[in-house]
Amino acid sequence: MTLARSYAKFVSSLEYNHLPVQVVDKLKASVLHAMIVSIIGAQTHHGKSAITLTKEEDSKSDGATILVDGTKATRTGAAFANSKLMHATNQTDSYRMLIHPGPCIIPAALATAELIGASGQDFITALSAGYEVESRIAGDFIPTTQARGFRCSPVYGTLGAAIATGKLLGLDEDQLVTALALACTFAAGTTEGPRVSSREMMYHEPQATRAGITAALLARENLHGSETCLEGEAGFYNAFTGNNRGELSYTFTPGDGDIGGTTDMAQTVQELGSRWELLHITPKIYPTAGYNCPVIDLTTRARANNPIPLEEVESITMEMNWLETSYPSPAFPNQDRSMPGIGSTHYFIAYTWVHGHYPPLRNQLGPGLGDKETDRAISDLQRRVTVTGHRNRANFSPRITIYTRSGEQYHDEFTGNELKLDLATETAVIKTLFSQLPWPRTQLDTLVSTVTTLDKETDIAGLIQSCVPA
Repeated sequence: MTLARSYAKFVSSLEYNHLPVQVVDKLKASVLHAMIVSIIGAQTHHGKSAITLTKEEDSKSDGATILVDGTKATRTGAAFANSKLMHATNQTDSYRMLIHPGPCIIPAALATAELIGASGQDFITALSAGYEVESRIAGDFIPTTQARGFRCSPVYGTLGAAIATGKLLGLDEDQLVTALALACTFAAGTTEGPRVSSREMMYHEPQATRAGITAALLARENLHGSETCLEGEAGFYNAFTGNNRGELSYTFTPGDGDIGGTTDMAQTVQELGSRWELLHITPKIYPTAGYNCPVIDLTTRARANNPIPLEEVESITMEMNWLETSYPSPAFPNQDRSMPGIGSTHYFIAYTWVHGHYPPLRNQLGPGLGDKETDRAISDLQRRVTVTGHRNRANFSPRITIYTRSGEQYHDEFTGNELKLDLATETAVIKTLFSQLPWPRTQLDTLVSTVTTLDKETDIAGLIQSCVPA
């Protein structure tokens, strides 16, 4: 059986009562995170531009809702705008650092669920299908795709959006194969922007969302998609990884003598429905690259547990997964990110140590971006920060060492699981931001309660209404 057929069979037969409690909880956490981030994103230049463009080009009085703005647009138009809102501040969710399923899958499913009146359970089921299929198809191939010059998030996100939309549309097994085949040919996005710090990647996910929805809609038109769209001689994997044999140019944790390796193509579809890759999704709380988020949290914890006066800190070393220190890829590293300076890992470590924390909202930054004395302290400390990449460290599992002028050393480290938040933890974290958000507290509280009981809702109208003007 081909890979596409295996995924299509899994998705077409998937029902809500097949989902483990942990999967439902994880998806609710992702939905809550995405909806809150959309409120934040609507205040940004990119968010406002996406809303304006959509209203000018895709307005439709009986269409789907643009979040925060509240007006209606075509299915793909509303999803495009909402994807941008969920991605504008770089606070999306992540799977294995380099793909961000949420801003592709959630807005795609949101638009279609609203238009067809799908229940909360139907919505969650579609999300589970999209998240799981995208995560499995991406998996071990992520570093190799990035090394080919493609940005993984939109490339694999197109497939996730197509699957989630197709599930809600009720596509049968054959049609889901076609949806995947179309999504494979629609996928796009290069890493040149991340390599040189330009910003075209800001619209990668929105365009991938639109493409994925289109793939699912077209699959209803009795097209015949290629069964071997993924592993075929000229298929998706050959295009985006350079071969269809599972040969990898880079891996997350390579052996001592190699940076590449191999993976079994067949393992991507093994244990579908019993082993859930989506449980490894991590939300990005801070407006920065995903690999900096555990660094910030670890530094915060180390600072709280070891209140060493700043003047006593000789230096700080942060050990991370090797790929996290060569973003977007060792093949095309962004040199600016490897040097001390605003936006570098060195900077986030220094800022967090000086202040004791790093704020999730940019308008909370305060001293350190203008206050000369604090600016000087951060600038001085980041020059004493060393960031090193290690092949045996998992993603999001940094290790910090603080060296004091008196010769003492203090260590702390993460396992890589700390940011895989469940709904209760996500809710607790998100609620700390409520007083800073430009949104009525009553609606924020309603959003939390609606997401919590999403599987009991007859439709998703309440979810959407909590994120549009009252």
